[in-house]
Amino acid sequence: MRRPENVPLFTKALLSCVLTGFAASIANGLYSILFRGITHYMPAIEFNFLSIPLTTMVVFIVLGVLFFVFVKYFNRTAFYITLFILMVAFIAITTLLHSDKSEAPLYGNHGLIAGFVLINGILGLTLLPYLYNHPRKFI
Repeated sequence: MRRPENVPLFTKALLSCVLTGFAASIANGLYSILFRGITHYMPAIEFNFLSIPLTTMVVFIVLGVLFFVFVKYFNRTAFYITLFILMVAFIAITTLLHSDKSEAPLYGNHGLIAGFVLINGILGLTLLPYLYNHPRKFI
């Protein structure tokens, strides 16, 4: 089977984000099991094993649209997109860890969500640009 010569940019961005979202969903699920095992944090209704991958995929689909907008309309390289993702992840983690002073910073929902944001940020910084620029992804 031949590889398509001209793949639309939106298709490349969306497929890259979906594949990155699959990897992030698996990593977030493993982190959730590890975090709850170490801290003995009881499962919350908001963060069960169905909502974690669903939310991760929605986040990465939105990130794919933003990635497409950066590449297509702003003519920006992966460096600027990386800075944008890093800035959003840093703001989100800082806000989550300092939002409630009544409990320890890495315990409960704050630690769980901060881990999800960190995992999504790292995969968005590394795997997303790699998959977008990889020539053999669409075989």
